[in-house]
This record gives sequence, C-alpha cells and structure tokens, in this order.
Amino acid sequence: MSTGQWEVVGKNKKSQNGKLKNAKDDDKKPTKNGPKLEDVVPHSQIKSFYSGMEIDDDRKPANKKKDGDKKKKEKKSEPPKPKPPKNLEEALVAIDPVELATIITTNKVRFSNAPLVWLKEVANFLNSKLLIDIEDPTFPHFPTTYPLSVVPSELRSSLENVLRDAGKANAQLFFDVTLTALANDMSRGQSVNGHRLLLQILTQDYPEFCVTSMQKSVNLRNSYQNRPPIGLSLLWAFGQGGLRDFAVGMKAWQELFVPVIELKNYSKYVVGYLSGLLDRHASMESVKITQEQLFSMIDLVNNKKNGLPKDLSSDLIKQLSKYKDIYFNRSGNKFQVTFNQLMKKLPNQYLSGASLDPYNQVLVECLLDCLQRDDSCNATWRQLFHKCSKQTATLLDYIDNNWEEVSPRLKQKSLKMTVAQYKESSADTLKGKKKDETVVRANKICQGILDRMTSTRRFPWLWASFFVLLAIGGLVAYDVSRAGGEFPKSVTGKLFKDLGILEHSQKAWQKTLSTSARGYLWLETNAPVYYNQTVEVCKPYGELSKDVYVIAVKKAGVLYGNVREYVSEKIPVVLATIEEYAPGLVDKVEYYACYGYTAFRKQVTDVFAVTADYLKTKVFIGEWAPEILQNKTQIALNATRDHMTTYFHWFRQQVHIYSEIP
Repeated sequence: MSTGQWEVVGKNKKSQNGKLKNAKDDDKKPTKNGPKLEDVVPHSQIKSFYSGMEIDDDRKPANKKKDGDKKKKEKKSEPPKPKPPKNLEEALVAIDPVELATIITTNKVRFSNAPLVWLKEVANFLNSKLLIDIEDPTFPHFPTTYPLSVVPSELRSSLENVLRDAGKANAQLFFDVTLTALANDMSRGQSVNGHRLLLQILTQDYPEFCVTSMQKSVNLRNSYQNRPPIGLSLLWAFGQGGLRDFAVGMKAWQELFVPVIELKNYSKYVVGYLSGLLDRHASMESVKITQEQLFSMIDLVNNKKNGLPKDLSSDLIKQLSKYKDIYFNRSGNKFQVTFNQLMKKLPNQYLSGASLDPYNQVLVECLLDCLQRDDSCNATWRQLFHKCSKQTATLLDYIDNNWEEVSPRLKQKSLKMTVAQYKESSADTLKGKKKDETVVRANKICQGILDRMTSTRRFPWLWASFFVLLAIGGLVAYDVSRAGGEFPKSVTGKLFKDLGILEHSQKAWQKTLSTSARGYLWLETNAPVYYNQTVEVCKPYGELSKDVYVIAVKKAGVLYGNVREYVSEKIPVVLATIEEYAPGLVDKVEYYACYGYTAFRKQVTDVFAVTADYLKTKVFIGEWAPEILQNKTQIALNATRDHMTTYFHWFRQQVHIYSEIP
C-alpha cells in the first residue's frame, strides 16, 4: 500500500552478505564514508577544478590566496625586458665580445682543420645579433667605411684575427661563399648584416678579392640584377676593394658596375661610386692611369652618356674630366701619341659655341693638356692639318673663344708658329672657286689669334701731356706761394725779370684776368640761353653727322680689315725671308725681348716687395700708423671741403674785382 511518501523505484541491491539493502538504509549512512574528489580526479587537476567554482569559505582551498600573492610578487620582481636596438650601431654595441670569442674558440677546437666552419659560425652568430632592417643597402647617408667604422674595437679585433687565422686561401673562398650566401639569404628574407660586415673586413686586408673571381661575380650579379635590393648589395660588396686600391675599384667599376649603368635602379649608384672613387684617390701620388685606360674610359663614357638621364650624363662627363686630370698629372711629359689619337676621336665636323657639347669639350681640354705639357705636340698637330682639318678648326675656335683662360697654359712661340703655318697651308685652299667654309672660318680664327699675340699698347700721349701741364702749373703755384703770393718775388718771376719779360707778362696776366672775369660773367648769364638755341638749330645736323660718322666707321672698318688681312698675309712671308737669310734671328730677338722683360719684371717685383716691407716696418708706424693716417685723412678731407667753399666765395669776389679793371 501506498504510505503517502516518495518511494524509490528500481532493483534492490544486494549487500556483500547477500541481503537486500533499502534506500532508507543508504540515506542513513554517514557522508564521510562516500568517495572523495582526490580519489576520482588526479591531484594535478584539483586546483583547476576549484578555480571555476564558488565555494563556501569553509570548503575553499586554504592556499589559494597565498598563491595569488606569490604570483603578484613574482611579477613585480621580474627585471624589465631589454629594448631592441634601433639601428646597426646599437646592435653592434650590444654584442658581447666574450660570447663571440667563446664561439670562435669552441669551433677552432671542434673543427681544427675546417676554417670555413669557424667563419660560417661567426657569420651565423652576427646575422642573429644584427636583426636590423636596412632601407638602402648602399648606405648613401653614411661614411664610405660604414658599418665597419662603428664596430667596437674589441669586437673588430676578434673578427679580424679569426679571418687572418683562416689563411688567405680560405679567406678568398669564404669571400666568394659569403657573396652567394648574401644573395640567397636576402632572397629568403633573412638577416644578412653579418655577411656585409665580414665582406667589408675582408676587403680591408685583401681588396683584390673583389676582382679575383670576376666571372663568378658577373654570373651572380646577372642572376639578381632584376631584384634591385640584392643587386645593389652585391655592387656595394664588389666596390669595397676600391676604398683601398684604386686599380681594383676601377676594374670592378668597369666590369661589374658599368653593364648595369643604364638600368634605372642602378644608374645613380654606379655614377656616384665612380665620383667617390676618383675624389678619394685623386690626391694620392701612387695612383696612375695608362694611356689605354684613358682611351677606354673615353670610349665607355661616349657609349653610355646617351643612355642616362641628363643630370647623370652630365655628372658622368665630369668624372671623365677628373679621370683625365689624374692621367695628365701622373704620366710624365710625352703625349704625342695621345694627342694624335685624341684628335681623331673628335667628331669630323666643325664644332663651335653651343655645338661643342660637354663631352667633346673634355676632349678639347685633353688636347690642350697635351700641348701644355709636351711642346712637341705642336709638331704633331701640324702634321694633322690636312687629315683633321675640321678637328683643327674646332680646337682653334676653342682657343680663340677662351683666350684669357687658355693662353697662359700654352707656349706662345710654338702656338704662333702653328697658327701661322696653318694660315700658310690653307692659302692654296682659299684660292679656288669652291672654298671650304670650315677652312675660311679657321683662317679668320687664326688671324684673330695672331692679332692678339702681336698687339701692343700705344703710349697715352694725351693724358701724359695733360699731367705734364698740370705738374708745371702746380710747381709755379708752389713757387709763388713760397714768395708770399707775389709773383715778382718768386723764382719764376725773377727769371722773367732777368729775361726782360716780367713787366709785359704782368700786364698780359692782368689783361687776361680782367678779360676772363668779364667773359666768365657773360657766360654765366648768356651760356644757358645760347646753349638751348644752339641745340635746337644743330640737332638735325647732328643727326646727319651721326649717320655720316656711322657710315664712315663701317667703311673704315672694311678698309682696315682689308689692310690687316694683306699685312697678315705678308708678315709670314717677311718672317720666312728673314729666317732664310738670317736663321734664328727672329727667335733670338723674341727670346731676348722676353728674357729682358721677365728679368725687368722680376726686378720690379723684388724692389716692390722690399719697398713694401720697408714701408710697413719702418715708415707706417707710430704717428704714421694706418689708423692714425685714416683719421688725419678724414680731417684733411673736411678741411679741403671747407677751403673749397671759401675759395669759391673768394673766386666770385675776384671775378667781380677783375671784371672792373679796364
């Protein structure tokens, strides 16, 4: 029967002794004999089991709060993490030299017969420490020796020692391997700053490594030239040898840099490298350039200048100018062959003014350098008149247009002889009906050069006469002032008295003064009126006279040009006749004249220097010091101005007085 209570529905369980157990009996069992959490869950998970549950305080683990406090203390006690380096210099400073030395020593012991393994381990170590992104692998905004220049001395010493210990042969092999590793690692996006640093250190001791395996380097560059960051990194590595050896740098530039000069991403760096190379070695006496290297450079620039932007093309031609300066400054004084070849490299056309582009201007400058340093080049030039007539005209035109700058560089005697001979040789050409326009222009240029070389300055007779009269008047005035202002008592007056002309001269002087005074007053009143009337009347005639004068000047210019041309044609004949009957006379006269002038100029210069030194040390001191003289000069100028004002008033009074004398 139902008792009105909840009943448990299910099978009865048997006890261990076979008796049935009721649910009541089970409920009456104490809970302490039930299964524990520790018996079901592993001990290591108990803590996490309780962490997500809210438990009464009497059942909460006792050590939970303590563990939280410990964690907070541990977080507070942890040291701050070091900041990553911002640039390559900070990364190099952060490298521990002791750690590097330990790696080197360990590898030397483990791989005593495999130096390449040591070096590769060092490279891997550096790459792992120098995790800096490089924007431009050529380091354009840093010194040329960067990043080696910022490596700490202890670290640099360790790297240099391990590279030397490996031996030159292994170092060469490692250089080639590292170049390949540099390109491969960059293509994978890995750090390669360690490779860069080791390559740069190797080129300091062995710059020739950059050009030893030339074919391998060319193949490596060709493989990655379409990837500018890698290609520029390789060029930077190839060019490091040029920092120590000019010949290595030029060879690397010509064979590794030039083939990519026309590629947009490489042009600026290739030209800039050449500029830096020439500037770095231009002052070194050991640097020399052969004639073949000069011609090769000229041809190279000629071939590449048109494939570059205008600014880079202009810059490349400037580098050619620097290059030729090094050649001429270090190549002795024999340039006949050079002159001959350079003359033929000029275009076979007459170039003048704007048509002479910067490249051909450098060639002309090379020809002038040959003439300046080797006088025998003038003889070579004369032999090329007929073969290189247009090139000769270009050179003569450049000399004529830049005479002030060029003439001091050339020997006047040889140049004069060359120009005169050209005029003589071109005379036959000008006699025909069909005249070569280039020869005609060159002939006129030669005449202009000869005129400049033979022109002399005329003595200024007019100014000399004026100063002589002024000096005489000053002496007479001084003589009269010494006699108290009375002319009869002066030396000049006494001389006139002895000659019997004093009385007559006084009367003439008084008459002159009175007439001059009345004339001055009349001019002062009437001159402006008559001047205006004269201008109105003479203006048409003045314009007519001006036109006649212009026509006359033009006719005179034509006549003068004809006469000058006739004389210039006859002068070489006269000189040749004199040379025929008196060989060497003209040259001797010119030589002695130049020698005398030089000696005279030297003497004058020496006397001037001695005089200037004497005045500076003996005269212009004390009261004659420049500062005191300046003050006295200012006082004198003020006094002169006051005296001039007073004299003007006195002059006006005298004019009125003398105007009343009959």
